[in-house]
Amino acid sequence: MTTAPHPTHPDHPQEAAHLQGTIQAMLERINAWEDRDRNVGADLETSVTMADVAEEHAAVLSPHVHAPYFGSLRVRVGGKTHTLYIGKHAFRDLKGPHSVTSWESDVGSLFYSEALRWTPKRGPEGTILRRRQLDVRDKTLRAVVDLYDVDAGGDTGGREEVLLRRLAEGSTTGMRDVVETLQPEQNDAMRAPAGTHTLIQGAAGSGKTTIGFHRLAWMSHPDRGVHMARPEACMVLMPNAVLASYAARVLPGLQLEGVTVTTPETWAVGFLGLEKLEITDRTLTLLLTDRDNTRRAAAWRKAKLLGDLRMLQVVRQHLHGKFRAGLAGADLRLNVEVRRAPLTLTLDHATLSGLLEDVLARDPLEGYRHAYRAALEAEVLARANASDAEEAGVLRQVAQDLTRLLGRVFGNVLPVSEARRLLTDEAALRAAADGILKDRMIDVLLSDPLTAVPRPRRANADVTELPLMLAVQALMGGLGRVVGRTLEPYDHLVLDEAQDYSPLLYTLLGRATRPGHLTALGDLNQGLHGYKGPSQWADVQAALGGGTQLTLTRTYRSTRQITALAAQVAATYNRAGAVVGVDRDGPEVLRLTGGGVPHLAAQAVKAMQAAGHTNIALVTRRTADADALVPQLQAHDVDSQPITNEQARYRGGVVILPVNLAKGLEFDGCVVVGADADNYDPDTEYENRLLYVSASRGLHMLALVAQRDLHPLLG
Repeated sequence: MTTAPHPTHPDHPQEAAHLQGTIQAMLERINAWEDRDRNVGADLETSVTMADVAEEHAAVLSPHVHAPYFGSLRVRVGGKTHTLYIGKHAFRDLKGPHSVTSWESDVGSLFYSEALRWTPKRGPEGTILRRRQLDVRDKTLRAVVDLYDVDAGGDTGGREEVLLRRLAEGSTTGMRDVVETLQPEQNDAMRAPAGTHTLIQGAAGSGKTTIGFHRLAWMSHPDRGVHMARPEACMVLMPNAVLASYAARVLPGLQLEGVTVTTPETWAVGFLGLEKLEITDRTLTLLLTDRDNTRRAAAWRKAKLLGDLRMLQVVRQHLHGKFRAGLAGADLRLNVEVRRAPLTLTLDHATLSGLLEDVLARDPLEGYRHAYRAALEAEVLARANASDAEEAGVLRQVAQDLTRLLGRVFGNVLPVSEARRLLTDEAALRAAADGILKDRMIDVLLSDPLTAVPRPRRANADVTELPLMLAVQALMGGLGRVVGRTLEPYDHLVLDEAQDYSPLLYTLLGRATRPGHLTALGDLNQGLHGYKGPSQWADVQAALGGGTQLTLTRTYRSTRQITALAAQVAATYNRAGAVVGVDRDGPEVLRLTGGGVPHLAAQAVKAMQAAGHTNIALVTRRTADADALVPQLQAHDVDSQPITNEQARYRGGVVILPVNLAKGLEFDGCVVVGADADNYDPDTEYENRLLYVSASRGLHMLALVAQRDLHPLLG
């Protein structure tokens, strides 16, 4: 199949003329908006406001003048034929035929789907006559490709042609914007019905992360109605800060300024006010460095149990016991003045206990403390028989008394100390887990399989502890987006590498967002943090109380040669079947053995650079290996930058990074350094997962480097 441009398409002249007309119409509108003398109102204040709003419109439209659209639809509706142009930003031409429809709109979806008929919200049914891709760059029409044309017999094969041409391009230092080349199955996943939790399963290179960001753009479109999400009220959680920085660069092009992109750990400690704590992942450290499979299995079991959904019940039962004990023997005598008459209100222990039990039974999303105070205030107002006008005054009079009572019941419960007390106090844990966990599970929680992994000297928290700390906070004071002094649910949450989130964390995040507004994207077959993640997506659906699961069946990242080799590794553990890639040909995988690893790695880098590739990654098994390789490559005339911690940022060129930081990133070429059985144990599934991640980072070239024999799965 050819991937050459099509400047000789018979409609190229007409399309080029239409493009110039659209650009001119946009420029005229921008000039009108920027002319402050035109934007005048009845008074000076109104005039300034109108002019500022107009300038804002101009600033939003201006970046799209160089490429107003990327496709068109020829449709027949109500006996009339229309041509609609699809772009990244909607534009209405008030004077002519140069309007542009936004890709996020319901009509824009028709460009990506395979459907040929649709029923609009208003009006008669429509029929698709032609889908056309228009390659517009720098105000110039470079190519016209018909994807579907009823007059030419239907599907032309053009969609695959355009995709292959785009995939053949070099990588960038940020995530790709795929608005122009979304495939039908990606489009369907991105536009899964709003208001329902959505779980998207897909292999490496299937576009999961990109779909997550594009889904947020789709969610922010007015066509979503009551489910429309404000970008500033949305959050994307990613597995590490390196990937978060890499992915966030796609946001401006999708008009998603204001979206928070961070890691679960950074969000958790920030929400808990624990920014000064050093966050560790001692389980991952052990899995990556310890060769004793018994210790690794023990650490895996404990981490898995800490993230079990039942731990929320354990925390809940523990807190209920503490609150009841804190309220024991308490009563409340309140002196208030209502309508200038003194009044004494007595809330005895039975009343206080009854109100508390009602709150505990409701498990309110706003948290026990807030809900209990609201219940106490309602009881006081009812007994005082206060009118609406008197309520605020009565509550001011009793505020200190209620605060003292709340301090007695809830005041000594803090997320960090309470979560740790639960895990270290055997009596407390056994009481809290009674009827919820089996004795052998409690024994696992009380064990310490990580004794060989040193703790930091400064105050710290482990990633496996954070969900328990969040659980204490969620039950005590709620979870969500902090707005001033209030807590609001997020409009929408996107979780990347969703196979690495524990069921407990899922249910907590479900409490932090609007009902049905969580999108999770992952692959159960390539998780590096499976000790935290679910065993199956059904566990996530149980944690969220429902949700729709969709599956992406293709991978788009790599050439046929790289995809085939990665699939060979994945086949040893992949429960979802073979990876299906696009048929994009590339050079054979380089296999370099029988010499010094730095020399061979440098040889591979130079071969990739000679082929015209710029962004190249050398992926090592361990962080220490990456640190050591930098000066070794310099001795072989290869300059490289290390990415060995989450504070580092990927800025292009030749980089060296350990496999645990490479996940989610893509490069023109990838060199797997130490691609042998000494570094990746063939008898351990977890090691094969690491090897798969290493081997699936390259877009166009892959090299395998080992001092002696290559890993048996790479032969």
